[in-house]
Amino acid sequence: MTTTKELDPVLAERYRFIDFLLLFKGQLTRAELVKRFSIGEATASRTIASFLEKYPEETEYLGPRYGYRANPFYQHKYEHNAVTGLQYTAYGTLTQILDVQRYGIVINKFAKQLDVANVAPVCRAIVNNASLHIQYASTTSGIKDRVVTPHSIFEAGGFWYFRAYDKSAYEFRTFKLSRVIKVFQLHPDSSNDYSKARDDSWNRQRMVELMAHPRNPIPDAQLSDIGIKDGEHRSILVSEALIGFVLNDMRVDCSTSHKLNFIEYPLALKNRTELLSVESMQFAPGFTSSTDNRSRL
Repeated sequence: MTTTKELDPVLAERYRFIDFLLLFKGQLTRAELVKRFSIGEATASRTIASFLEKYPEETEYLGPRYGYRANPFYQHKYEHNAVTGLQYTAYGTLTQILDVQRYGIVINKFAKQLDVANVAPVCRAIVNNASLHIQYASTTSGIKDRVVTPHSIFEAGGFWYFRAYDKSAYEFRTFKLSRVIKVFQLHPDSSNDYSKARDDSWNRQRMVELMAHPRNPIPDAQLSDIGIKDGEHRSILVSEALIGFVLNDMRVDCSTSHKLNFIEYPLALKNRTELLSVESMQFAPGFTSSTDNRSRL
């Protein structure tokens, strides 16, 4: 791995970002450097040229519109954090930690640290419409090789997930990144059959109605969290594929008779019967259905 001590600090930071883009997006454009560092196009071009001179044969030039594409077996030159790559790919955000007085505390998480070697190919596959051959640990079928075409990333409950077409199951499914054991291969996929536009559950928006937990005698404090008063309800539109994850994050009681503890679950699902057929409801607190709706994560 390259160390930033070898370079001028400003240039090193730009090199690191170029390496970051090639690793997680598999592509590099001058415009992205201009936005990231608020520099001119000429400066961005010189920076890219000097990086490629330092690390030749790592990219392919696709023209002024598409910029550079990383080789399939691109080896990153700097250390990168997997979650940082996910946040940038999913939301376009980069978090900067400043050396200032701090007044918070870091809460330890039990989730394992994600492996860049598994996360980066998933991000690249999404950006470049590619398929992945992965080894994945499922709660229902154990460890199994799969060929998937991912199209989106999201975070829920402190874990990262990706939505993908599973070619062995012939349907779109949600996968947990922490359960990807190994990524074997990434290859282009020109078919539109596996694109986000074909994922009906992902694109279909459903109304979710939230109300105060009916067993809570004094719900005012909890209701203030979502900006409503007792007797009112809050309606939100959510992707059908994400409803269960959203309700779990918000700690909404989705049981038939609202039997969960109202202190732990201050809200309740008002329109439960309308969402019985939604597959992602299997992840909602207290939800059970008469149909076999077992988790396939």
